[in-house]
Amino acid sequence: MTNPIRRGQPSSQINTWFPSTNKSTPNNFTSSILPYGLQLKQTINAGTTSVTIPAGITWVYAICVGGGGGGGGGAGGVAWGWTLATSSCVVGAGGGGAQTFTSGGYTRYGHIIAGGGGAVFTNGLLGGGGGGGPTANGSTNYFGTPGGTVGSLFSINGTVGAGGGGGYGSNTITVGGKGGDGISGGGGGYASLGGTASNTCGNGGSGLAGGGGGGAGGGSSNTRNIGGNGGNGINILTGATTTGGTGANITLGNAGGGGGAGVAGNGTAASGANGGNGGLGGGGAGAPGGGAPAAGGNGGAGILYLFY
Repeated sequence: MTNPIRRGQPSSQINTWFPSTNKSTPNNFTSSILPYGLQLKQTINAGTTSVTIPAGITWVYAICVGGGGGGGGGAGGVAWGWTLATSSCVVGAGGGGAQTFTSGGYTRYGHIIAGGGGAVFTNGLLGGGGGGGPTANGSTNYFGTPGGTVGSLFSINGTVGAGGGGGYGSNTITVGGKGGDGISGGGGGYASLGGTASNTCGNGGSGLAGGGGGGAGGGSSNTRNIGGNGGNGINILTGATTTGGTGANITLGNAGGGGGAGVAGNGTAASGANGGNGGLGGGGAGAPGGGAPAAGGNGGAGILYLFY
């Protein structure tokens, strides 16, 4: 039988093949993650622990996205591939923002696993989660790609990695570091110099899912406090950009960071000192302004896509 794919054309880019003419039409959206020739059969949000796979299906292609970290957190990890069909799954919840600042939960189907994004000050969970700002590293992902490292006083931006490193932040600086880009973005660092300083926080890193923006503040006497924007993401199914929420811009008050975008939803904007929430599909949460523990955003829930 003649090879149905013309030389130089990978199968993931082919939509239709015409055998009589040996011609093909390309997909409008190409992705190295989406499987060719399969249909999306199930989309599962956090809280589900079991799925029903039809009889006769022995292999399933899964895309797993971990939950985003809370309160200035990194984006959830992303992993994909073939695995034996099973009725059990874990879909990670987004990390809590108010008071608790927890990391996002991991997502698993078969042997495919994606770690959750780290909360503020917390490394991303093994499996590709982005690091939370301002002192946390991203993690190695399912495929062994190393995570990015956190920024420092002399190099404030987090570095690129499977999970981006968090941006550096401190109460002695006026400009926070940007979270590292990657498959999953890291959280932005904060800036919180007191007195009459004007503080600007770091934006979250971008990737398939974006990290949360840093929060700014040092007191009511500050000239201006500007929270970081959440990082952008990409809708895996369509290729459309998902957008991070904007940070607050406050005169004489604390400013929260915007929530990072997930693979299936936008992050929300900060409101005053309150950080925005991460988007569905692993978006990291925005940080609270001025370190107010009750004002951090919640990470976006993880998601699981099954194809067969």
